[in-house]
Amino acid sequence: MNETIMDLQTRLAFQEDSIDTINQIVVRQQSEIDLLKREIIQLKGIVDEFRDTQGDGGSATELPPHY
Repeated sequence: MNETIMDLQTRLAFQEDSIDTINQIVVRQQSEIDLLKREIIQLKGIVDEFRDTQGDGGSATELPPHY
């Protein structure tokens, strides 16, 4: 009986450590996701500004005059 309790306590301690480790990983990943979202928003703004300066779709999508 005493051995069973010790085994359960050991398993519980290991599980608590695993949960703490996973929690730290999730927090770090959420920070990275937030950073990437901000960078995507910035890049979208840059692309939108570039499109605005190119006019009606830019010269890359217009046919040359000889067509």
